[in-house]
Amino acid sequence: MVKHYNRLDKGARAYADEIFDQLDAGVRQRIDSLPEGREKKVLSRKLSMVRGERSPVPAVYLDTPVIENIIRHGLGQRLAEPTAANSKALYEEVLALVKDGKLICPEDSFHREALQMGGHQAWEGLNVIRMLSEGLSFKHSQSIEDFQIFRALRGFINGNGPVNYRRFWQDAFQKETVNAIMKKRSSILLRVVLALAEKPGDAASQQGGPGSLSTRLRIRYDEAFLKNEQQLQQRSTRHLRDLVRLGMKYQGRMGEAQKRGLDGFWAGQKIDLAVSLWNYYGGKPEGMEGLVSFYESEHFRDVPAIKIKRDVWNAFSVNHKEGLRRVTGPGDINIISSILPYADIMILGRRMTEVVRDMLTLDVKFDSEIYSVDEHDLIMAALKEIAGPD
Repeated sequence: MVKHYNRLDKGARAYADEIFDQLDAGVRQRIDSLPEGREKKVLSRKLSMVRGERSPVPAVYLDTPVIENIIRHGLGQRLAEPTAANSKALYEEVLALVKDGKLICPEDSFHREALQMGGHQAWEGLNVIRMLSEGLSFKHSQSIEDFQIFRALRGFINGNGPVNYRRFWQDAFQKETVNAIMKKRSSILLRVVLALAEKPGDAASQQGGPGSLSTRLRIRYDEAFLKNEQQLQQRSTRHLRDLVRLGMKYQGRMGEAQKRGLDGFWAGQKIDLAVSLWNYYGGKPEGMEGLVSFYESEHFRDVPAIKIKRDVWNAFSVNHKEGLRRVTGPGDINIISSILPYADIMILGRRMTEVVRDMLTLDVKFDSEIYSVDEHDLIMAALKEIAGPD
């Protein structure tokens, strides 16, 4: 069907797109008409997957305390109850869903690098994590933050509204991981679309049935995603080229001593790339003078990785007099702040959950499910829902 769509001429595509828009709007309207609850939330997520606005396979992030207990379980180390039983059940359920292609549990660089720097047992722990991830990985948190700033800067220059960062879910994962995700689930079937029918049997009686509907909605997004990925690669190449030109330009204008001082300051503040991008995409006035207006804007203040870090650190400093323990240190906060907009489920330590979910309600803002490691029954229920009916 996708190949047939690609063979259409411009006029036929425009007509097909109009029909798809009507279908899309119809499904969205029916979802919006449902009462608030689990069914509405699940269907809304599935429609977002069909549109290509979030990963077609749900992603789960496991925080440091969870990872540590799972590794201990995998290595056969003794854990106190009920932690031992809960860690075993969580590990087995996530592993089963990953093997069944219904869930991804990507590694992050913080945990991977920490284990790689350890001894023999740490390497064995890395193998435990690799079983869950199947080698799939999030990008480094700094890289994800850079992509978010890049999109905010473009939106600011073009006068666009707030950025829906979840729509760009591919920004969070290594390229090989994105390819693996798309291979796992090349299309999404809205199997429960019958629940949206005005009357029993209406959706099933449509030509092609509900599965056909989801495929038709997805056709143009397959092509759009391919183009988007290619454009991002081209832009990244141009950014590096422009950065080199920018350095050569300053080297020619300034003395070597001044150049070293300026480069050191800019690199430390991560402004070199931002200035290059600002000039490349037509920001006015050029250079630092114009870039300041971006840093003073809502677009920059709402960059998730920056806003979440700011809010979480502030909450910890105000509400936790005993300070931060190792399991809720800077590394964890940096990772959570960058990954949260793209994760479907996050399982965090109790104290981190108190801040991220209960105080800041970031789960609602970013449409993610956040659980404390202590909430075992809720976690298993969420995973069972992903597994679907037996």
